Amino acid sequence: MSASSFNLRGIPEEVMALLKREAKRLRTSVNVLILKMIERGLGFTCEKSSYHDLDHLAGSWSAAEAKSFEESTKQFEKIDKELWS
Repeated sequence: MSASSFNLRGIPEEVMALLKREAKRLRTSVNVLILKMIERGLGFTCEKSSYHDLDHLAGSWSAAEAKSFEESTKQFEKIDKELWS
């Protein structure tokens, strides 16, 4: 399906300010924000949600920090069979 375009006129200044603020918060364009809002409003859920709020943490640990975390959380990998029977 090809994409269509149209112009939206008459947007109140207050609404435009809110759209710009939300787009900035989400690190996206106003256009993409409006498209997502329209899709959501119409119940169109063709694409998966993508989250990027933790991207800045990826690869930020040293090898020692990663090893320490793995050792500290190892106990959570054990399954208590009595709880699941």
